[in-house]
This record gives sequence, C-alpha cells and structure tokens, in this order.
Amino acid sequence: MDNLLGGLNHAQRLAVTSPSLALQVLAPPGSGKTKTLTARVSHLITERGLKPWNIVVCTFTVKAAREMKERIKDLVGDGLEKKLILGTFHSVARRFLVSYGNLIGIEKNFGIADMSDSKAIMNRIIKRQGFSIEPGSAGARISSLKAKSISAEQYGLTRKAAEQEFSVVYAEYEEALRTSNLLDYDDLLLRCALLLRKHPECVSNIEAVLIDEFQDTNSVQFELMCLFSQFKRNVTIVGDPDQSIYGWRNAEIKNLERMEKRFPGTDVIHLEENYRSAGAILQSAQKVIEQDESRPSKALKPTFGVGDRPVLRKLPTADAEAKWLVAEIMRTQALCADLLKPNDFAILLRSAAVSRHIESALGNSGIPYRMVGGTKFFDRIEVKMVLDYLRVINQPDHNDALLRIINVPTRGVGDVTVKALIDEAERKSSSLWKTVLNSVQGKARSDTKLSAQGSKGLTDLVNLVLTGQKKIKGSDEQQASPFELVEYLIKKLELSKYLQKKYPDDYETRWANIEELKAQTADLTAAMAHGEEFVEEEILPDIEGLEQRLMNTHEDALTLFLANIALSSEVQRKQDENPDETQQHVTISTIHAAKGLEWPIVFIPACYEGSIPHSRADDIDEERRLLYVGMTRAQALLYLSCPNKNSQSGETTMSHFLTQRGIEAFFETQGPKLYDDAVVELAKILRRDKPALGQLIEARSTYEKPEDTHWPLDGTFPKSEKSRW
Repeated sequence: MDNLLGGLNHAQRLAVTSPSLALQVLAPPGSGKTKTLTARVSHLITERGLKPWNIVVCTFTVKAAREMKERIKDLVGDGLEKKLILGTFHSVARRFLVSYGNLIGIEKNFGIADMSDSKAIMNRIIKRQGFSIEPGSAGARISSLKAKSISAEQYGLTRKAAEQEFSVVYAEYEEALRTSNLLDYDDLLLRCALLLRKHPECVSNIEAVLIDEFQDTNSVQFELMCLFSQFKRNVTIVGDPDQSIYGWRNAEIKNLERMEKRFPGTDVIHLEENYRSAGAILQSAQKVIEQDESRPSKALKPTFGVGDRPVLRKLPTADAEAKWLVAEIMRTQALCADLLKPNDFAILLRSAAVSRHIESALGNSGIPYRMVGGTKFFDRIEVKMVLDYLRVINQPDHNDALLRIINVPTRGVGDVTVKALIDEAERKSSSLWKTVLNSVQGKARSDTKLSAQGSKGLTDLVNLVLTGQKKIKGSDEQQASPFELVEYLIKKLELSKYLQKKYPDDYETRWANIEELKAQTADLTAAMAHGEEFVEEEILPDIEGLEQRLMNTHEDALTLFLANIALSSEVQRKQDENPDETQQHVTISTIHAAKGLEWPIVFIPACYEGSIPHSRADDIDEERRLLYVGMTRAQALLYLSCPNKNSQSGETTMSHFLTQRGIEAFFETQGPKLYDDAVVELAKILRRDKPALGQLIEARSTYEKPEDTHWPLDGTFPKSEKSRW
C-alpha cells in the first residue's frame, strides 16, 4: 500500500483509494493524472483483489498506453500489467472484434483501413462519379456521422436531393470497405459497440473500466465505456474540461455531464496541485481560461515558485516576430550559461501554416530544429511499399494496398490497364485481386485485355503473392515467420537494386529504413517464439460458454503486426519518437500535437484574430481552451507574441483572449532580464543544478545584447538599420 500511495498528495490519494463505483477525477495540466490513474489501477488489483484480465483501461494514444503499462509494471510486478485489457479505444475494440467478431459476421482476418486507404477510396469514388464534392470534406463528414452512429443507409433515407452526391459517396465508401474486408477507424468502435449490445456476455467478466483523457471521448466511445461496464458499473475517468480541444474530431465535452446522469451518485475529485509550471505561468493561463464564464470555477495551485511573468510581445511583421523569437532563444540560452539546451525550447503553433518565417530564422541562425509530425516511419515510401506487399499477402482483397504495388517496382502494367481492371472489378462487385487473378489464370472470363508485357507483369505479381501466402499459411514446420516473409519480399523484389536506381541521392537512408523494418519483424518473431508473451497481451480472458477465436500462428502474428501499424498513429522510428538527447534541437509543433507534453521554455507566436482563435473555428470556447493548453506546456518561461502584419502582409488584431480588461497585469511586454537571481530561480523551478555565479557573470558581460531591447515595445521597426538586423 505504501508503495502505491508514496509520493501522492491528499487529493491523489483520495482518487486512488476511493470506494466509489463511479468516479470522475478532474485533473488540470501538470497535476499528475497519469500517476493517479495508474496507481488506481494498481490499487484495484493489489488492494481490492480484482483480476487484471477483468479490467479495461482505455487511452487515446499508443504512447500513453505504453507509459501506463510501464508504470503499472513498476507498481504491481509479476507481469500483471500484460494481463490488463489496456490500450487505445481502437486497439481494445479490435481485440474484442478479433476474439468475438464472428458473432456479428466479422471475419477473423479483417484488415484496418488507415487514413491513406480511406483517402484513396474516397478519391476514386468521387473521380469515377464526376462529383464536385471535396474528398477531405467528405471523409470528415463520414467520420462525424459514424461518431454519431449514423450509417450510410440511415443517412440516405433522410437526405434531400441536394445531398445526393455525398449520400452516394458514403454508400459506395462503405461498400468498398466491405469488398476489401476492411474496417476503418470509426468502424472498429461502431462494430465493437454493436457486438457488446447484441452479445453482452462478451464483457460479463469485466469488473472495472478506467478511461484516460475523458474530455476527448465522442458519443461512440462514451457508449463503449458504458457497454464495457454494463455488468459491474465500476467506472473511473480522468479528464479536464478545460483541455477539451478535439471538437473537430467529434469529441463531446458534455460526456462528463452524461456520465453523471448515466451513473447516478458519481463522485468527483479535483486535483488542483500543479507539478509542472511556475506560478506566474499558471496565473496567466488561469486568467485566459476564466474568460469562459460557463465553466466550473477551478484553481491551479503551483508547487514551484512564482517565477518570471510570461511575455506578451508585439512585433511589426511575421518575419520580425520570427527573428525576435530566435534572438530570445539565443539570448536566454547564453545568459543561463549551461542551464539550458536547444531541447528545452518549444515553439507551439495554432496552425503549422505559420511556421515558414520561423523555420527560416532558425535555419539562418544555425539553430537545429525538428518539426513534430514529420513523415512517420511506416508512411515512408519504401517502408509502406513492403507493408503493402505484406497486406496483399495477408489479405488479398485489400484493393488499395494492391493498387499501390501493382506496378511497383515497374512490371509493365500501365495506368490504362490498371484503370480497366478497377472498372471491371467495380462493375462485377468484385475485388481487384479476384479480377487480376481471373485475368492471369483465365479461370473466368475477363473484360480487360492485357498486353504481353502487362500479362507477364501481373503473372509475376500473382505468383509472388501466392507463394507468400503459401509460406505464411504452411504447416507448423514449414510456416514462414513475418521476418522470413519480409526477407523473401526483399529478395524477390530486388529491393536494394530498385531503391538504388529510384532514389540514388538518399539510398542509404531508405535502405536503413528497410533494415529497421526487418528488425521490427524480427522482434515480433522472437516474441512469438516465446509463445506465452505474444498470446498473453492479445487474447481476452476465457468466459464460460463463450468460444473465443485464438491467435497462435505466424499468420495471426502478421495480422496483428499490420493491425498495430494501422492503429498506431504515433509509431515512428525510435529516434523520432524519443529523440536522442545528444541530438539537440528546438521543437516546432502544433498545440494539438503538444498536448500532454512539456518544455522548460515555450513560445506561442501568431496570437492574433484569425490565427487563435482560428478564422475557420466554429467553437470560440474551444479555441480559448487550445491557447490555455499551449500556455500550460511551459514549465519556467512563457512567451506569446503578435505581429502587426501576418505572413501575407495583412494587418492583424491581437487575439481577444489576450486583450481582456486586467489581463495586462499578468504579462510583461519584453523578455526577462535574467540576472543571476532570476537564473537561480529558473534552475529551482526546473529542479536542475544552478550554474556557478562566475559563469553567469561572464555570460552577461560577454553577450553583446543581454536584454530584450532590440525591438520597440510598440510593435514598430527599430529606427536604425543596424538595430533592424
């Protein structure tokens, strides 16, 4: 018990040990919500005697799920963390569908349509129909309807003639998924909810359900929480309505109220102590969020010192703003001696579109930086190519995976032939693979005429896929592992030669990515060799009278591997996900992508009307919460800025979130002076060793411009060309 409660404050202890069956833990930024939630899970196991395999824990990111699993491992040990039904909503839903999906007609080897698959299907339908609807808009509308449990059939029955284009796209999109035996992200949740409504016995063993980031749940996820807990009605959620910033993803902040109605007697515990930010930062953030008078009154109590007040700076142009920002990074780092490194700085943007001047200024100053959300490992061309071959071998009816590799590497199958094959497949309500197979093998009449070169190319492709299927589905002694299958593809495709010819300038980088993919499949194969570990984390607990589909073959391992890739939006190469601390760089990120993260020093530029709040935003309160989230990423120093002219030279007005009466008292108009005592306070807030006094004196005496006085405070240009850089 002491191990679980050690280091927790009073409110956290109350949350961990609460006897309530329905509990809301409202946790503002930096209040230790993950620590509290993992301690509660561990408490349920060690003190309440609940079996981990009867506990469902849902998160919103793979990274959060991993972190929770590691913390629970440290608290309870004995491998119990592996027995939890723990993961993102989508991965947990997938586990139930793999095990029991046959009860509602879902095949065991269903695939998952990732964002690129869904986009490709949408583009193809709209182009073929000659519609004017924008694919991205159609995709967002479909996702929004699915989040409200409105099917294509239901939508079609209620729409007017003006909506017919979208109605057709929605219906054909669903049919395309069905033909390819795919479920998209929304389907995973919808079908799992359908399964649990029709067959509640699938969750008859569940004793407790815990949900992280509850303010980000949509209506289907809320319903899943209720369905998971329908027998014991034991639910704990952790959330913060002030951090609800995903309305565009159909998140519903009202789910907190719905929970109290669905679970009468719900207890609410507030975590108020902040372990991240200096007091002055919390005060300014509180002043911003309190402008929403409809929100419940809550306090943020700092556990560190007050620190320097945040900066709210006016600059003449977006270019000047970027130069000032870079100058502040250089000045702050220099005056703090060796206290700060480039990794300690983050630039958070409402929209990535405003990063151009900032990237240019950083580059011109020689400051290394990285953009969060760069091309993810599994989205890189050469990696995605191998994965698409694996997808086709594992699930040949996956039309879009087959389309992407049908002529890669080049095998003489031209665009005209590919279009003819697609059209034939759609006319016959068949998959592209079956159409190709018929064309090559002549088992059924094909309407598509192939050239000799095209026929040979498709024959080679069919033979490669069929051989791969034979390898992965062979007898126990001869069955190829996922690693061996990747080796087979690399050899048969002559992948090294292809990449050298296609990408001579960066061949080594691309080949290193292939080696990394091999290493990941080798890890999976090694895990399978241990058997128990592989099965333990994927299979649901046995329920009397209910048969579960087992997963214990190399084919199952490949299916799981591909599913995890599709689900894991955060999976990147290790150095992308957890950058090497020796590789120092300033981080540029959107505020949305920065949620849950923290940095010692944070800059939020472009704080003007049209940027934040965004010109296309429907919910002003959500835009305010977004600024609040950005501000509360900062631990020690926070800078906000507004150029008088944006990057298109248009006149701007400072965000009304920052011009409310009395708010100026919470901000400085220029950067902190950073004298010795201020740097010592900074070190204290960051819990780092303070630099030697001699270092600080030398740093200030040798730095050319030790104070933020280069740009006038009224947002105009300096008078002299010299001070204009």
